[in-house]
Amino acid sequence: MNESKKQSPIHVHAEHWLNGSNADTQMAQGLTAYLTLDDAFISIASRLHLINKAQHNLDLQYYIWEDDSIGHLMLAELLKAADRGVKVRLLIDDQNGTQLDFTLKQLAKHPNFEIKLFNPYKFRKLRVIDYAFRLKNINHRMHNKLIIADGAIAVTGGRNISREYFDASENFQFTDMDILFYGNAVDNANQVFQDFWNDDLSYSVPQLLGNATQEQLSKLRKYYELTALQKDQLKRRIELAEKQINEHLKDRPINWAKAHFIADSPNKIRGEASGDQLIYRQMLNIMGEPKQHLELVSAYFVPTRKGTDYLAELVKNNVEVRVLTNSFLANDVPVVHAFYKKYRHDLLKGGIKIHEFKPYIERNKRTWYEVVTGNVIPAKNKNASSLHAKFFDIDGMVFIGSFNFDPRSANLNTEVGLVVESDVLQDQISTSLDQYLPQIAYELKLDAQGEVIWLDHQKDGSVVEYSHDPESTKFQRFAMKAVSYFPIEWLM
Repeated sequence: MNESKKQSPIHVHAEHWLNGSNADTQMAQGLTAYLTLDDAFISIASRLHLINKAQHNLDLQYYIWEDDSIGHLMLAELLKAADRGVKVRLLIDDQNGTQLDFTLKQLAKHPNFEIKLFNPYKFRKLRVIDYAFRLKNINHRMHNKLIIADGAIAVTGGRNISREYFDASENFQFTDMDILFYGNAVDNANQVFQDFWNDDLSYSVPQLLGNATQEQLSKLRKYYELTALQKDQLKRRIELAEKQINEHLKDRPINWAKAHFIADSPNKIRGEASGDQLIYRQMLNIMGEPKQHLELVSAYFVPTRKGTDYLAELVKNNVEVRVLTNSFLANDVPVVHAFYKKYRHDLLKGGIKIHEFKPYIERNKRTWYEVVTGNVIPAKNKNASSLHAKFFDIDGMVFIGSFNFDPRSANLNTEVGLVVESDVLQDQISTSLDQYLPQIAYELKLDAQGEVIWLDHQKDGSVVEYSHDPESTKFQRFAMKAVSYFPIEWLM
């Protein structure tokens, strides 16, 4: 039985974030300020900015929060916020694992730091038992990514809290998209967080893991404050982040538009959500059917037969449809690629333009993490890369969030995101895709025989053509085809 007490909504404290007559006027018109965060550094810097400038409340919910340098960087700053009197509430899906359990116990000892785990496993250290006997319960996960400061300003998008999402991994980097927003749309973000926080599937850390001692919390605080890593590197990271985000917020114009924060109800986890409690229904209600233009960027793209036919019908009605997803080698979940691959030929035949993200991206400059640590990641001048972004635009409306275009996002996991009504933002995205797609992605077409080919556009203007998934082996292609026959598409 969940022993957590229900909490009342927090009060919004917006006065020290954006102010002035212009902001007041825009908000009076029902508008929301937004700043897209397509750069990994500016994205982590934005989160740190919200944590370090918060004066009253910090609410965070994430699917993954890793026990790594980025995860502890964020936790260290949240602890500092709690120490200065900010009420911190952190909700993490229990798919995250157990590596952070002791740290979370220590933090939960702080009177201003509450932590909950969502939809916890009963056998958390032997999860195979849950998979064997409770699959229906634990197969539904909270895939949300959201941070809100003072109930007034928020960041959502595709990034979890882990090194690979912020150009800080030594192995590979995710390319992703977030959005910072302030104004009317934050009201619903607050309500969404509140709904999940008070849900019966959100269990407090003390109930699940037990209580830490005050001495253990003090040891964690000293660890964050006094280790060489924290003294020499973390301090510089934070200082650099603060400087950069302030410069960006000054240099980049704040755009105002009508915006809507949308999300699945936590009832979806129990299979009880219906109608407007589902995020894709909310998308349709707000964005409507495409009449001219649809651009879709999805890390995990499994259109299903129904979706494939739908996209082809759009093209028949003179709607331009362009899709960017991962190539086989770039996909960190290869089985997903198998169920996308089975529809790829039909999509191209239906007139949908498809691009697949390349597995390597050449870097011409050092990342922020390399600058502040002195490390080189990797030593060679290529990064193993994977697309993780989830956004799309339809006729002057743009969605940025956690929703992938696959059966799992539609039917199993809960998702969140922001819909922005902005021709300006759509034009920016389209222009960026036009500019960068030849560099970062293969262009897929059908040859004269109706077979799929991959075009790799080179810097010198030449084109390298592939007749199968680039850099894949015969065995990998056979395995993908074999897996696609399994009756598990609904799990993807």
